[in-house]
Amino acid sequence: MIAGGPETRNFRALASVRGLLLVFLPIAAVTVAHYGTGPELAWVHDVLRRLYYIPIVLGAFAFGLRGALAASILTSIVYLPHAFLQSHHHHHDPGAGVEKLLELLLYNVIAIITGVLADREVRERVAQQRIARRLEDNLEELRLMEAQLVRAGRLRALGELTAGLAHEIKNPLASLKGAAEILSDEIKPDSPRRRMLDILRKELDRMEALLERFLSFARPRATAVEDVAIDDVIGPVVALVETQARKQNVVLKWTSGGEQAVVRGDKDQLTTVVVNLVLNAVQAMPRGGTVRIATERVSRGRRDWWMIRVQDEGPGVPSDLREKIFDPFVTTREGGTGMGLAIVTRVLDAHQGLVELTDRPGGGAEFRILLPAT
Repeated sequence: MIAGGPETRNFRALASVRGLLLVFLPIAAVTVAHYGTGPELAWVHDVLRRLYYIPIVLGAFAFGLRGALAASILTSIVYLPHAFLQSHHHHHDPGAGVEKLLELLLYNVIAIITGVLADREVRERVAQQRIARRLEDNLEELRLMEAQLVRAGRLRALGELTAGLAHEIKNPLASLKGAAEILSDEIKPDSPRRRMLDILRKELDRMEALLERFLSFARPRATAVEDVAIDDVIGPVVALVETQARKQNVVLKWTSGGEQAVVRGDKDQLTTVVVNLVLNAVQAMPRGGTVRIATERVSRGRRDWWMIRVQDEGPGVPSDLREKIFDPFVTTREGGTGMGLAIVTRVLDAHQGLVELTDRPGGGAEFRILLPAT
């Protein structure tokens, strides 16, 4: 349960003071009226002593059984001297004293009954709120699982298609590279065709690298499960990307999650996830800016998660691409392959994790990695 802030505590204190005033001021008012009214006005005293029931019931509603008993005991204490005085004044009517003593007893009986009922109502209300929260948590968890299953199924189908295409391309690509190597031996370094050959070899290398990315998405290696400190993942990534970030006037700001931030998973694969997101954030700001990386523990559904936030100050992701930004071949960057976020999703699915996209306050995008807390 999350503790309330200063405003919440001040509100509760104010509500308690108001409740006390609501209970004890009527007792004081009725008592003053009792002692200020002459004994000859018996009907007025009959009305006043029945008015004591009001603060007793109010005490039950405000503070439960303890409040009701406190109000009834205080009422009995302040009314008892007056009851004896009234009995002494009406000594010719012995039944008057018994009636007043029964009234005192009834004050406490009513306090117990109303207090017990009020406490039961509070317990039932708390139980209903707890059930409602549990249902909301279950619903949120089901939504997360449904989104994860839908995305995993779509990625699996795309992975199979990608694997088939990559396999068909791999053999012809190897033949082209072999032919280029043969031509490089035959063409003189100062020949005009040498430049065209160098361009060809460079493009073939780029295609091969792209093909490897497709295959790594289509056939991810098995996940090695071990305890992984999130700081041990983010720290090396920040050091690795910092040089490129500095060239683009981008500042990396990392807020450590501390020693408690530990998850179960494959360190190398999680490093790949963070590298992809941090590089995307840097590349989203060609004119410079700040990339903020932070780790925090959050609750979603009935589970605790470690959340890694990666924020940039770029243009953000267009609304028409938000639903499919994690699909393969979808990119907002010119010349991009669209495989980075697809690989991120595939790896996190294997770790029973999630990735989310939202707008950063003040502009830019915020990607959130969610991994089950140990």
